[in-house]
Amino acid sequence: MEEQSDAARDGGRVLRFPVREATRPVAQRDLPPIGGSALLVGDAQDALAGLLAEHAGSVRAALLDPPYNTASRFHHYDDSLSHDAWLAERREHFALVRELLREDGSLWVHLDDSEMHYGKVMLDTLFGRSNFVATVVWQKTRSRENRTDLSTTHEYVLVFAKDRRAWAAARNLLPFGEEQLGRYRNPDGDPRGPWTSGDLTAKAGPGRRASQFYDVVTPSGRVVRPAKGMAWRYTRERFDELLADGRITFGDGAQMPRLKRFLSETKGGLVPTTWWPGLEVGTTDTAKKHLRRLFPDLVPFETPKPEELALRVLRIATDPGDLVLDCYAGSGTTPAVAHKSGRRWIAVERERRTVDEFLLPRLDRVVAGEDPWGVTAETGWTGGGDFALLDLAEVSGELAR
Repeated sequence: MEEQSDAARDGGRVLRFPVREATRPVAQRDLPPIGGSALLVGDAQDALAGLLAEHAGSVRAALLDPPYNTASRFHHYDDSLSHDAWLAERREHFALVRELLREDGSLWVHLDDSEMHYGKVMLDTLFGRSNFVATVVWQKTRSRENRTDLSTTHEYVLVFAKDRRAWAAARNLLPFGEEQLGRYRNPDGDPRGPWTSGDLTAKAGPGRRASQFYDVVTPSGRVVRPAKGMAWRYTRERFDELLADGRITFGDGAQMPRLKRFLSETKGGLVPTTWWPGLEVGTTDTAKKHLRRLFPDLVPFETPKPEELALRVLRIATDPGDLVLDCYAGSGTTPAVAHKSGRRWIAVERERRTVDEFLLPRLDRVVAGEDPWGVTAETGWTGGGDFALLDLAEVSGELAR
């Protein structure tokens, strides 16, 4: 086996990353620079520490799906630790992840009710409460479980920024879908193109000026005014300017005035919400169906995430060419989606059985353009690129010598 000549360091310790024999031909590769993608086989703690020398401050987004600590033993991994041990391990890992993030970078962590609230408090201490962005609620299933007292149909994604201001300035809006685009029409043939309308009233609280309380005469001659406790959003002077510019619509001529908002003048997308329904971003069922198509002869991976969910995160938090990190790679959803969407990625997985059965074959098929499912069509992916395959198995032995 060839070894990396340039060492990554962890508190003075030299960590070397031997290249592992893969199920496909692999050219000689060293630990890749920022310009490459890599799959690391081994413990997350060792991998994250070893990455600091080359990649500190380089990761745009970390999308992590750690063990939930559900006290369950799955076919492919054991998800049972004491609460204190689980929390301590996550703290160690997330502290290293924070060092790897760019200033405009962000951490997205999947959790369920088992440890979500404790994880939130722990991350508050690592990142600072001011850098907490939101808790996304994901509809993991659209089915009802009738064998329990309450049917749990959701999980969470905790979102933290390394620096909230830097992240907010750099984050992306979501593209318009067919539903949103369908709201824009041009019934009056406005030369500025399709438009939708918005409410022109607002609550009449402190800060409202007297010039925001006035009557408006509609084209039909009807006199209208805001409801009790409400005011016009604009002063009379500004309202008249908008009216003269053709930006006010009265519907059939007798309705309350509304502001025309043109599609051509939007900022390019939608501000993401925190409710992500399964119809939009997939469910555990769609994720399992995807893996069954890829690997019909294997025992299904129990807890995969859908590619559509990962793609939404990456579209918000990254741009093509950015570096994405996943230190709990599992069945490979994050690196697969990062690759298909033109992002660079580093993925880490400690379970060799998972790597051999799911992760490596899945990524090989993505590179070869042989995975037609998931977000392949949405991203226009046809194959290409490559990644380094690195094994941490011999690190401890090398250190001992």
